[in-house]
Parts: sequence; structure tokens; C-alpha cells
Amino acid sequence: MKKTVLLISLIIILVGLVFSQEVKNGQYGGLGGGDIGAQWLDVKELNTQLKAAGLPELSEVALANGGGGYGVMGRFIIGGEGYGIATKEKSSGNTVHLDIGYGTFNIGYLIFSKQAFRMYVLGGIGGGEISLKISQDPDSTDFEDTLSTFNENTLYTEFPIFKVGINADYILSFSDDEAAGGLAIGLAAGYTYAPVGWVSDWKLSDRTIGSVPNFGPTGPYITFRIGGGGLAF
Repeated sequence: MKKTVLLISLIIILVGLVFSQEVKNGQYGGLGGGDIGAQWLDVKELNTQLKAAGLPELSEVALANGGGGYGVMGRFIIGGEGYGIATKEKSSGNTVHLDIGYGTFNIGYLIFSKQAFRMYVLGGIGGGEISLKISQDPDSTDFEDTLSTFNENTLYTEFPIFKVGINADYILSFSDDEAAGGLAIGLAAGYTYAPVGWVSDWKLSDRTIGSVPNFGPTGPYITFRIGGGGLAF
């Protein structure tokens, strides 16, 4: 959470700096907002082991929500984003909960721009945290019994992440030959790659856990954004 707050703060500072500078023969300004959408996950190896252990398998598609923003300088875009992803399955008293959070620093390039509408390609690099919680419904509801019987394990690690995609934004409010600003909507689609199993050490109560299958937020994504901003051209 602290990393996400820091990321959003940096975005706000960046957009403010961009608004204060005019770019000759180009555009300047910025947009930002909140996102919601779907993230495909690489959980095939994990589901194989969960199934073998009699535990519920996770869905390959999860809800993603977060937000971000960017500044425009000529045809170049600089910004950042932060997302949270969660999915949970329960069966026969057993629950598997996967929770992911990550942030990226992004650089992009405008490939089409006309008044209040713009389309751009975007690439990002960053990092995040992932936790896998496996729990079992307790046999007793008495507090003293819970002190001697533990029914939950939470594994966690950090990971790097890379993303590439194509985005489109449209400003709904005022627009003329020189500027556009106000409420904005956007759509983004692309692919994220997180080599969790290659570079990360899994922990359980501060102890390193081995033989963990490779899984994480590697796969396509699509998100819808609503926010605001302004651009001069």
C-alpha cells in the first residue's frame, strides 16, 4: 500500500510539472484516473498442485483495479500506474486466496491524436508483491481451541513486472482548436510478464519455502479508465 501511495504521489508531481511547461510544435498536459478491468493469470502449474492436494483451483482471470496517470510532452508520454488483483476459490471447507499488487513506471508514444482523442503505445517496468493464502475452516469455534490449532498458511514474495500495451483516451468535456480538458474515459489492452518463479524467494513466516510452482500475473489484460485532465495542442 505504501508503494502505491508513493507511486500516485509521483504521478501527481509529474503531471503538475508537465502542465507548467509548454512544448513547442507538440502537445502538453496530462490525464489520470481510476481503472477497473480483467487480468489473466498464469496459474496452470499452481492449479495442478492444488488439485492433487484436494484444494480448489484458481480462475485464470481475475478482477484488476487501480489507477494511474501520465504527462504528455510533444508525442512522448511519461507516467505510472498501480494495480491490485485478487481471486479466491472455496470448496469443501478449504479456501485458496491469491492477492497481487504492483506498480509500474511507464513510457509511451502517441501514434494518433486528434483534438480530444488520442491513441498511444505504452511500455512499463516495475515491481510488486504476491501472497497465496491457503486456509481450512476450523473444527471448533471456541477461542481457546484457535490458540492451539492453526488452519491457515500464507506464502508471500516480491517480483519484477514488465508490461506493454496500447491505450486510447477521450476527453468528454470542452474542446477547441487549441485545448481540451475535463472528464476523460479510456481503454487499455496489453500483456504483462512477471517472472515470479525465476527470481523470487517465497517465504512462510520468514522462512524460505522451496519447490513452489511458477505462477503470477503473466498474461493479457484489459482495463477501463475514468478520470480527468487537460491537454493543449
